[in-house]
Amino acid sequence: MAEKSKYEELGVDPDKRSVREIFGKIVKNDFPGAFVNIVRGTGATGKVFTMHADGDGSKMVQRLLHYLEIGDEQIFQGAVDDAFSMNSGDVAASGFVFGRWIINQIININAKNAPKDLIMRQIALRVEGLLKLYESCGFKQIFFLGGETADLPDQVNSVVYDVGVFAEGYDCELVTGNVQPGDQIYGFASDGQASWESFPNSGIMANGLTLARTCLMQEYYGLKYPFLVRNNGKYQARFAPADKPDALGGITVSQALLSPTRQWAILIRLLIQELKNRKIFHMLHGISLNTGGGATKIAHVGQGILYVKTMPDPPPIFHLIQAESGESWRDMYKDFNCGVGIDVVGSYSAEFKAALKFASMATGVKLFHLGKCVKNLAEKNSVILRTQFGDFMYY
Repeated sequence: MAEKSKYEELGVDPDKRSVREIFGKIVKNDFPGAFVNIVRGTGATGKVFTMHADGDGSKMVQRLLHYLEIGDEQIFQGAVDDAFSMNSGDVAASGFVFGRWIINQIININAKNAPKDLIMRQIALRVEGLLKLYESCGFKQIFFLGGETADLPDQVNSVVYDVGVFAEGYDCELVTGNVQPGDQIYGFASDGQASWESFPNSGIMANGLTLARTCLMQEYYGLKYPFLVRNNGKYQARFAPADKPDALGGITVSQALLSPTRQWAILIRLLIQELKNRKIFHMLHGISLNTGGGATKIAHVGQGILYVKTMPDPPPIFHLIQAESGESWRDMYKDFNCGVGIDVVGSYSAEFKAALKFASMATGVKLFHLGKCVKNLAEKNSVILRTQFGDFMYY
């Protein structure tokens, strides 16, 4: 049996292989190479539909600690950014950027340990703000239909925030994962500051936070707030939320951990529109949002492809997490995005690259040329990451 990573020892399955093996037998999917599961509508309309659900996860626990120690009520708004982007970004990665989206949410909360009304107010404010942001960026058919707020004092220690997105479009608009040997791999940075963002982002996004927060926060907080930890997930490090280690360049540890996930759907829509304007949309073969599975997530796109990527230097927050946790760099790249928020795969073409550069310039998000695709010897996809810490292969 392979040795478990630090992340897996905390009870997290970073690549969710067993989930796909169990539920893959009953999931309907008419486009198996695409990033999300998609079904066709009835008749010959060309209509297609998808549904995606995800949440803020362990990051919400850090938000609660941050609030309890610092008193910043607005910190809960970032949960909406995280949960919204992990859904809107995933459906956008398959081309659902021009049709209707239906959004709902679920708040599971233990009101004995978390300020329920305060959290709901902050979530409502950010939902309203994000809907306005998306409308200003060309998304005219997003409808928020509410959801469920459940008081679960026996099941939930603190609070969990989840979002679901139903999206519709046409098959001619899809990014189907038709990846070919010779295709080029590009990436957009998860850190920095996009044109619509108010402050720089650490790049953490919303994956790996169970490891990140437990390896950075002091053990004291688990004793002070026992509802924030479990036996195998105790805080074990040396930082307080407001500490500013030199490695982070002036922001606090908690600010770095709680940087909101970038709204990738905005960039993806702009890119797809530019490709359509240039009449080269057909050159776009795949997009991955690098959350669960981190830098290896691209393996979920296409079939029979070996993705060979040369990774940039990870942003400071990932160096800090690795140094404090002792997680191997091989596992770090599977646990975290490590600086590249989305991968984009397309034809080896100067015009395709020019469209990517346009999207980068228009949004202020750095573009990387990561590598290329080759035919894999196996039917399944594999990933090779060339990094400053060594070359790592993932099957």
